Amino acid sequence: GHQQWRRQLMATGLRFTLILLIAGLLQATVLAEFRFLGVSVELLLLVTVLVAFHGGPERGAWVGLAASLIQDALTGAPFGIHALIYAPLALAVSSLEDRTVGASPALNGLGLALVVASGSALVSIVGLLFGQIAISFETLSERALLAGLLTALIAKPVNEFIRWSVDGVVAGEIELRNPQNI
Repeated sequence: GHQQWRRQLMATGLRFTLILLIAGLLQATVLAEFRFLGVSVELLLLVTVLVAFHGGPERGAWVGLAASLIQDALTGAPFGIHALIYAPLALAVSSLEDRTVGASPALNGLGLALVVASGSALVSIVGLLFGQIAISFETLSERALLAGLLTALIAKPVNEFIRWSVDGVVAGEIELRNPQNI
């Protein structure tokens, strides 16, 4: 009962921590080096969106808060500026899971690209409002759309890790022993 619930909660928290650490390291190293027209994949935003989609609003908001603080540390942005977007976006995305059941992978990918592009654009707008960046609205829109498309390209493998972090089950896991025979 209660002990099993606590162990499961602890294991889920450890999985989310591992995912966030790996995503932060990848964002700061590999993805920072591979830019297309000055735009990089928004991995921490992708993690937030996928956790909210698969894990619900509470998990999404908590992971979004942690991911946003990691993003602030990586970019040198004022502490908490990304949290103004990531956590509320997670809450909005969490309501989409039931509405997208049965949608084609292409439609899901397009939706994901648009959500990430929206999040990227909103972060840039917040940066403009706080005087952190100076960018034209046209350039901001182009970069946000490109970030959404680039991020959607890597979404499938990231999605498998996120589903594991939410459910604790690897897709296609095989039971090697019949529990009745043990």
